[in-house]
Amino acid sequence: MVVLVLVGIITSFALLSVSGGPRERLAEEARRLAALVELHQQEAILSGETRGIQFGRAGYALLSLGEKGEWQPAAANTLIRHALPEDIALSLWVEDRAVDLKTTGKLPQVLLLASGETTEFVAVFSFADDHSLDAPLYRVAGDALGRLTAGEVTR
Repeated sequence: MVVLVLVGIITSFALLSVSGGPRERLAEEARRLAALVELHQQEAILSGETRGIQFGRAGYALLSLGEKGEWQPAAANTLIRHALPEDIALSLWVEDRAVDLKTTGKLPQVLLLASGETTEFVAVFSFADDHSLDAPLYRVAGDALGRLTAGEVTR
């Protein structure tokens, strides 16, 4: 019985250490953002409150609009903040304009309204140190009707 437990533990560590490669890491970050946006869109609709996404160079946070009009972290029982690994870069376009993530304030760049509508945005994940033409890029895009798309793109 002890041998089986040890074999199970060793197998688990071996599976966790095997990665899908660099493209898979970018794809995972894009899927994570898409899932969080979708979750918070649904919560905004169900709760009738406005939510927002504040992007920064190192990651993003999901906020909710308080009763007094101040932005605050969303409910504590949901995933509200994600820090990106240091080697992954994030670029953001809101309504077809590039956003400088170095100078972000305390306001969200993307709104998730209780009606299901969102601010149009495109978030692109890439490797910070790879600027070649064949470098992998993954994007998450949202339109004004709240529809999301995610996937690999080419330069």
